[in-house]
Amino acid sequence: MTDFWKVIGSSSVQDESEIKSALARISGKLSAMTPDALTRFAEQLRESLYRIDRRNLAEVPVTLANGSELPQTSDHFLYARCACILAGERAYSDVLSSGVGFERFAAPFAQEAEGLLYLASEHYERKTASRMNVEGYFPIESSSNVQGWVD
Repeated sequence: MTDFWKVIGSSSVQDESEIKSALARISGKLSAMTPDALTRFAEQLRESLYRIDRRNLAEVPVTLANGSELPQTSDHFLYARCACILAGERAYSDVLSSGVGFERFAAPFAQEAEGLLYLASEHYERKTASRMNVEGYFPIESSSNVQGWVD
């Protein structure tokens, strides 16, 4: 996974502009990759999303600007996991091992991290004029990781 994390880099993921900047930086790196490398990146992204698909993280509430809290939807949780990955390998590893620090990725602005899901496939399609197929790999939908949702 070293190449994957080199492409991801790290970001403080403190606001929407930092997420957009991180996505642009990653997109630039992906644009230079071969179709095979793009497919491997997409597979590693799916695996990383799958590994942090855990009930304790999905139950972290979304805190709105006015202080009220809402439960995450399944889409919100997927995009929060994307934001966690954008923060880099260290932040991801911390969340994976302890669950600590995931609250900041459940923030409303972190939904912008959804773009991470599409970057590799967009570059792949531009290079090959065909769709990337990684559907047979790790599922990324919330509650797909049965081990992460065991009571």
